[in-house]
Amino acid sequence: MKWIFQLSLRNMKVRLSRTLLTLLGVTIGVISVMSLLSLGLGMKKAMLAEFGDENTIKEITVSNPNYTKKRDLLLTDKNVEKLKEINYVEELYTVVDMQVSVTYGKYIGYFGIMGVPQEVLEKLDVDGGLKNNGNSKKPELIVGNRVGSLLYNPNNYSSYEEIEGKTTQEMVGDKLDISFDVGGETIEAKLKIAGSLEGDLNTYTEQSQNIYCNQDVLIKFLKNNKTNGYIYGQPVDENGNPINDFVYDSVVVTVDDVDNVDFVVKKLQDMGYSTFNNKQYLESAKKTIRTTQFLLAGIGEIALIVAVIGISNTMTTSVYDRINDIGILKILGCDNDELITMFILESGMFGFIGGTVGTVISFLIRGVINKIGIWFLGFSEGAQLSIIPLWLVIVTIILSTVLSLMAGYFPARWGSGLKPIDALRR
Repeated sequence: MKWIFQLSLRNMKVRLSRTLLTLLGVTIGVISVMSLLSLGLGMKKAMLAEFGDENTIKEITVSNPNYTKKRDLLLTDKNVEKLKEINYVEELYTVVDMQVSVTYGKYIGYFGIMGVPQEVLEKLDVDGGLKNNGNSKKPELIVGNRVGSLLYNPNNYSSYEEIEGKTTQEMVGDKLDISFDVGGETIEAKLKIAGSLEGDLNTYTEQSQNIYCNQDVLIKFLKNNKTNGYIYGQPVDENGNPINDFVYDSVVVTVDDVDNVDFVVKKLQDMGYSTFNNKQYLESAKKTIRTTQFLLAGIGEIALIVAVIGISNTMTTSVYDRINDIGILKILGCDNDELITMFILESGMFGFIGGTVGTVISFLIRGVINKIGIWFLGFSEGAQLSIIPLWLVIVTIILSTVLSLMAGYFPARWGSGLKPIDALRR
């Protein structure tokens, strides 16, 4: 076997120009496959990140039916208890969502203040402040990390962070002038910023632009500031009278398993509620991602197939060039299997070496693609637009080697079938 390996290497060295061109073709093909597939994997990860993790997908946001005044459908404490009885519902919490206008010095903005239970506040990643403990008379606010960028100067429309050069976290401890505007009536209040969510301007999550507070304190505040018996933001019955029970804007339901989400969504919709869940959009996104990856992989495979055709052409030419050598080897006792092994080993080395070199270069290209994503496409520092996992490296090298072995088989088989006398005559 050693002499077969030595002969294969010798032939590659003797025909060095042809060898280098063939390796270049394989390398380019491997780079095309790996770069495009790694780009597809990076796009998949980035797109799926927009829909959150599995815990987010298991969450269903339940809203009051549009334009209904029926008390048995409104999200009161009594009706919320009924939601807990639905099969597969693991837990839930209520949300009070108030649209407000905000003034911070010379800056203004429009946000939603979300009142959530204290246990939900405790789960938020808060930076630079204490979580609201629910004991204050006025709501204390926890602002999203991008709130500062959404506060703007109405004279030039530049944001607080652009003009002041400060982050949202530096607003902690200050007060915001809040205006609750519902139905032409307003409540004015100065509310303290108790904390800010972790993250900088480049960090974006579903919570980044929201403002949170303790739900019990917000409800108490709204009740203390009602006018003519009406609580701001609360619906009225068919006769225009205020409803005694407090009506929540939404309820976030958590299902025990992703597979049960569709069942719970249908059950809620059958009850008459409006629902929102990321799963339906996630499935659509996955189909788009699979199509994109298929197209990218197809384009890369074309380049690799062209490289394999180049190997087949090289091996065919190599066999023709060495017909006289084949005759001499057969006279010296070399059998057909050994000749086939020699040529296949040579073609396999084209695939293995080209695959390995292409993989190394692909890692360098990955770094360039990721830097382009940060510099020109606005991705956050450390974001990966191109991802090359270990399995992709292994599969690509094996694939290029196997395809190269297949490309060399038929020329090798033809050459090994020559009779010694015919080979020497040629």
